[in-house]
Amino acid sequence: MITLNKMFQTGAVFQQKMPIPVWGNATPGNLLKAEFAGMESWTRVAAAGNFMLRLSPVDAGGPYTLKITEVETGDTVVLEDILVGEVWLASGQSNMEYQLSSDWTAPGAEKEPSGVNAAQADEYYKTIKDPSRMRFITVKKLATGMEEETFEGEWKYMNEDNAHVASAVAAWFGRFVQEKQDVPVGLIISAWGGTIAEAWTSRAGLLSNPDTLPLVYETDRIFQEEESWQRDPDNSMPAEAVKDAGNKGVEWGWAAPDFNDSEWVEMNIPGSWINQKISGNGALWVRQEVTIPPRWKGKNLILHMGGIDKQDVTYFNGVEIGGKGKNLDASFWNIPRIYKIPAELVKIGRNVIAVRAYSFLFDGAFLGQKRDYYVQPEGGTEEDRIQIGGMWKAAAELDLGVISASLVTPGPGMANTPGILFNSMIRPLVPYGIRGAIWYQGESNANSVPASLSYERKLSTMIRDWRYWWGQGNFPFIQVQLANYSPSFDPPFVPASRWAILRDTQRLVCNALPNVYMASAIDIGDLVDIHPQDKKSVGARLAATAFRYVYKDPSVVPCGPLYQGYSVEDNAIRIDFAHADGLTVLEDRPQSFYIAGKDRVFHPATSVKVEGSSVLVSNKKIANPMAVRYGWSDAVITTVYNAAGLPASSFRTDDWDFYE
Repeated sequence: MITLNKMFQTGAVFQQKMPIPVWGNATPGNLLKAEFAGMESWTRVAAAGNFMLRLSPVDAGGPYTLKITEVETGDTVVLEDILVGEVWLASGQSNMEYQLSSDWTAPGAEKEPSGVNAAQADEYYKTIKDPSRMRFITVKKLATGMEEETFEGEWKYMNEDNAHVASAVAAWFGRFVQEKQDVPVGLIISAWGGTIAEAWTSRAGLLSNPDTLPLVYETDRIFQEEESWQRDPDNSMPAEAVKDAGNKGVEWGWAAPDFNDSEWVEMNIPGSWINQKISGNGALWVRQEVTIPPRWKGKNLILHMGGIDKQDVTYFNGVEIGGKGKNLDASFWNIPRIYKIPAELVKIGRNVIAVRAYSFLFDGAFLGQKRDYYVQPEGGTEEDRIQIGGMWKAAAELDLGVISASLVTPGPGMANTPGILFNSMIRPLVPYGIRGAIWYQGESNANSVPASLSYERKLSTMIRDWRYWWGQGNFPFIQVQLANYSPSFDPPFVPASRWAILRDTQRLVCNALPNVYMASAIDIGDLVDIHPQDKKSVGARLAATAFRYVYKDPSVVPCGPLYQGYSVEDNAIRIDFAHADGLTVLEDRPQSFYIAGKDRVFHPATSVKVEGSSVLVSNKKIANPMAVRYGWSDAVITTVYNAAGLPASSFRTDDWDFYE
């Protein structure tokens, strides 16, 4: 009996103009015959029962039929509706996993909502040229700790019935590629939110990097222990995380509207209750009074709150109206809470909102901005709102102190175990023919200055590793440079900004390895949401990079101005850029260039002058400048663009040490 790898299904897309690997299992020693696009290919099954066929290259087109026959037994597998075109792997963490229809700011949106973001989905459906010629397959999340040969997933048309569950970045990227190249497109989506690059790299690859070598040995040691294999496979939290023991506050009457909270402390919401020194991790209650006007009598209301770290149960006048998360589920971190308040609970005049938040690890906070916290009638307009952000009353039900943990706690089921996602979600795809990979990740590797600095070596290791396993040479690898983001106040210049450092290492990876490129999202993020909604622009910028470098279209501008080098000229530093046609420094935004002398203290530039494809940066108080940094903070204020309207990447000219 012939069994093919899960990548080979009716409706699949094969990569054009290169040999097509097809593999699976059959009777050891038997002869196999493959027929595809009018050609034949032959092989025998290995003694272990596995086989590998390599079909001859085919130009874009189809649909074709793939027929594989075991000569001795006559067993046959037939796959219909196979297209040949451009195949891309889309991988990374949550911003790549984020689906086309996802809108985590919308009422009722869950971790994997369906059809919520109607505006974006409708635009996509209406503009895609031919949904039947663009298809995708999503690899189900799996972290078994074993070297998997297969996975769960199904090739689907990118039509209205299916597209809403596709990666939004990948979907838009594929749409632009299909439109410009006029070929079928296949997208392989293998992504997992909150994951680090080390998890996506094979053990052999990790052994080649001195930074990750110790992780391999520690992981090997943990995998030898029986206890590691007895853990709950659905629990990917570090061991330091503390599961909620139960809601005691509601038993004490803390949700009731007549409870006397006069002895509670004040807390500014949004904000971190840990940073405000109200409590550590654990269960925190907050209460707020809201006065309902007579005109809202008999109406259902909607309560809007920013993202909560990490779980909540929310009450209105003592009655539970919603809640997200339980046990050690962190999937609702930073997801806005939007709950319906039934009309029968609403009283004219004084009403009380009470929230029990539970954080089992790292920070404990109410996230977002003040404007994100309000009550309004169901279907009401922006003008018809009661704002509730500001000072609330707060008390700790359970104070566990501040619980921190290493980012990686290895073991089966732990998604951030070194090598585990390669084994479960990449290895089963190898060596399926692909044009290249698009990659949106890095946030989870920016947990400290040393971690950000080491990202260049870690990502380079992963890229070389993938290229080795695929056996296609240096296939194109296009990464997304991290977007601007800062849920709390972030000044224009942060000397040891972890995100700025990581962005710069992303730029350096492009210099270190051939055929590695970068599309920047540095100006299209969301300051209070690590998952910005605008995935179309990200997809368009990835596609522009592909058009220029992969599909060799010199008319396409691939990116914004890219730092090339610097020179000191008297009391100024000249910064040279590539892709700088129409170089512009916006004058209506705060300054983003900072310059330092030999004391290594950075000051805002007092003069930034555009001269062709370079800018001359100076500060009148610094006579002997030595270094310049641009866009050096988590929440970057972008001021440098080219004629294509694309932003400059953040960069630094120095190689000085950082101190947190």
